[in-house]
Amino acid sequence: MFGAELNTAQKQAVEAGDGPQLILAGAGSGKTRTVVHRIGHLISQRGVAPHRVLAVTFTNKAAAELKNRLTDMIGDDAGGVVSGTFHAISLRFLRRHADVLGYPRSFQVVDADDQKALIKRLLKTHNIASERLHPSYLLGWIEHCKHAALTPDEAPAHGWNGIDMRKLYHTYQAELKRLERMDFSDLILNVVMLFRKHADVAAALCGRFDYVLVDEYQDTNPAQHEWLMRLSEGHRNLTVVGDDDQSIYGWRGADVSHILDFERIWDGAGIHRLEENYRSTGAILRLANAVIQGNEQRHVKALRATRETGGVPGLKVCNDEYDEARKLGHAIEQWHQHGTPWSEIAVLYRSNRQSLPLEQIFREAGIPYKIIGGVGFFERMEIRDTLAYWTLLNQCGDALHLLRICNKPKRGIGAKGQEQLAAQLAASGMRVGEWLDVVAAGQAGGAAGKIGPLARLLRDLRPNLEQSHDRGLFDVLEQSGYLKSLEAMGEIEAAARLENIRTLQSYIELSLAKGLTAIEFMDRAALLQGTEEMQAGQRDQEDAVVMMSLHRAKGLEFDCVALPGIEEGLLPHQRAVDEGELGISEERRLLYVGITRARDHLLLTTARQRRLFGDTHYPRPSRFIRDVGDDILHRDQQAPVDHSAVGVGIGGNVRHPSFGEGVVMGLEGSGDAIRVTVQFRNAGIKRLMLKYAALQPV
Repeated sequence: MFGAELNTAQKQAVEAGDGPQLILAGAGSGKTRTVVHRIGHLISQRGVAPHRVLAVTFTNKAAAELKNRLTDMIGDDAGGVVSGTFHAISLRFLRRHADVLGYPRSFQVVDADDQKALIKRLLKTHNIASERLHPSYLLGWIEHCKHAALTPDEAPAHGWNGIDMRKLYHTYQAELKRLERMDFSDLILNVVMLFRKHADVAAALCGRFDYVLVDEYQDTNPAQHEWLMRLSEGHRNLTVVGDDDQSIYGWRGADVSHILDFERIWDGAGIHRLEENYRSTGAILRLANAVIQGNEQRHVKALRATRETGGVPGLKVCNDEYDEARKLGHAIEQWHQHGTPWSEIAVLYRSNRQSLPLEQIFREAGIPYKIIGGVGFFERMEIRDTLAYWTLLNQCGDALHLLRICNKPKRGIGAKGQEQLAAQLAASGMRVGEWLDVVAAGQAGGAAGKIGPLARLLRDLRPNLEQSHDRGLFDVLEQSGYLKSLEAMGEIEAAARLENIRTLQSYIELSLAKGLTAIEFMDRAALLQGTEEMQAGQRDQEDAVVMMSLHRAKGLEFDCVALPGIEEGLLPHQRAVDEGELGISEERRLLYVGITRARDHLLLTTARQRRLFGDTHYPRPSRFIRDVGDDILHRDQQAPVDHSAVGVGIGGNVRHPSFGEGVVMGLEGSGDAIRVTVQFRNAGIKRLMLKYAALQPV
C-alpha cells in the first residue's frame, strides 16, 4: 500500500488533492520518496493514467533515480509515467513541433565543442579578435539571455568594447537555424516560444498531461519557470518540490522568488513542510537552523532530527591557510583512524583557489584525495600558461612551454605556424632559452619572427629577476599582454582567473623565500599537477577524500565534512558582499547547504591571516557564525603564539644541526609543549618540539 513508509508530513503531501501544491522539502527530508509516492498515489488511489503524469527533474542522475524508484513501485518503464530532465522533455516536444518554428523535426543538438567553434567562427567573420571579445564571454551572455527567456529581439542592448552583443546573438541564432541545430538552452526557450506564439501547439502540449511534478523547484530560471507555468495553467495540477534554503545558483540564472512567491502566483496552493531530517545528527541540524534563520526572505521551517544528537560541530581558528590545511589534515586522519572510509570524508570550499594549500599538505601527509568537478590547481589553464611564461623567463622552460604560449595573446601564429616554430627550434639544435636570445636579436624569420617581441621582452626582463620577489612572474604577464587578454572573458571569469594567478604568485614568493630555485619549484609543481602517483591513481579508486566546491556538493552527503575558510571575503564572498543583501542571503544558503551535507561530524575553520592577491589579509570570522552560541558551535580558538617569547616566528629562517636551513611554517601549543613546523631546503617538512629542536635563527 502506498504511504506505508511515510511520516505524517510526507503522507499529507502525498495524499494532497488537486490544484497547485508546494512541498517544502528540507535537506535530508526524503523528498524523492515523497514525489514517488505521490505519483503512486495518483495512479493507484486516484485512477490517473500513468502516461498522463509528467515528472520533471534537473539532472540525468536525478531523472534516472526517479525512474528506477517508479519502476520498483509501479512496474517496468515506470509504468508509463513520462519523466526526464527539462531538456529531455523539451526535446521530445520539439521533435513533434519544431517545424512550426522553422526547424526541421530532424534538427540536431549542437554539442559544447561545436558550439564554441561556431562562436569562434562568428567572431572571426566579424573581424572581432578574442582580445576584444572572448568567445566564452559572448556565449555566456547569450546563454544568460536564453535562461531569462529573452530572444534576440527581446535581449537588452549590451555593448562590450564597442561591440553590439545583441546583433551577434541574432547572427548566432540565424547560423544555428541555417545549420539545423539548436543548443541546449534553445531546447527550453523554443518550447516557451511554442507556448507564446502557437496556440494550437500550446493546446496540444497542455492537453497531453493532467498532472505535472517538478523537483528542485528553487533552481528554476525564468525560462524553465515559464515553461512550467504555461504547461500547467489549464489543469493547475502542478506539484513543485524544493527548498528555498538551498537556492544557491543565482549566478547562473536561478531565481529563488519562484518558490518564495508560489502561493501568490498560484492562488489557493497547498503548502506542505517536510522538516524531519533523516541524514544528520541533531547537533549538526541545530547549527544549520541557527545559520539559515539569519535570512529574512524565506519560508519559515526548521529541520528536526530523527537521529541521535551527536557531537557539537567545531570551529578551529588557524594562523594561516597552511596551518588551516594542517589542522584539517589532522582532523581527517583522526576521522579515518576511528573507522570512517576516506571516501566518506569531504572538504568543501567556497573558492577553487583554496585547494592549493590543501593539496600540498594532504600529499605531504599521505592523505589520498580527489578533486570532483574540477581540476587541480596546477592543471588550470591560466596556471599552466603562467608557469610557461615564468619558466621561459627563468630559462628552465622547454619547447612545450613555448608552444603553449606562443599565441597567447594572439600573435598571428596558427597551427601551421606552431609546427614551423617547433621545426625551427629543432633545427637550431639549441635549448629554448638560447634560441630565444637568437630570435630576440632578429636572427630568425618565419614564425620565429612573430615571437620576436616576446623574445626581446624575456631578454630585457631577465637582468632584474633577482630584485623581484616572484622572479618576474607578474611583470612578464603584464608586459606580454597576457593579463589584458583575460579581460575579454568578462569581469567575473577574468577575476576568478586573476585570483588564481595571484595565489600562484604568493606560493612562488613563499617558495623562493625558502631558497628554492625556479627549477626546484617546477619540480614541486609537477608533483602536484599530473600527479601520476596521487591523483591519476586516486581518480580510479573510490577510497579517497573528496574535495570540491560548495556549489558542486549540493545533493551529496558524507559521514564527515570539513568547511575551510568560513570568514568574511570567502563566505560570504566579497563579490556577494558588494551585491548587497540578495548576494549575502545566497551565500548564507551556501553555508547551510555545506553544513547539511554532513551526517556525523562537521568541522569549520577560519584563518587569522590569509594571503590574497600577493598581500596578507586579516579576515574576520564569517558573519554567519559570529553570533552562534558556543553550545551550538564549539570554538577551538587557541591564543596566538607569542613569537617574541619563543625566539622564532612564522616565516623566519632557521638552521637545524642535522636538517640544515629552513623556514618556520607554523607554531602550535604553548610553554614546553610548543611544536614548530619547518620546511627545510633539503630535508622537507619536519614537525619538532621547539624545546628540543636546537633551532638557531639565521
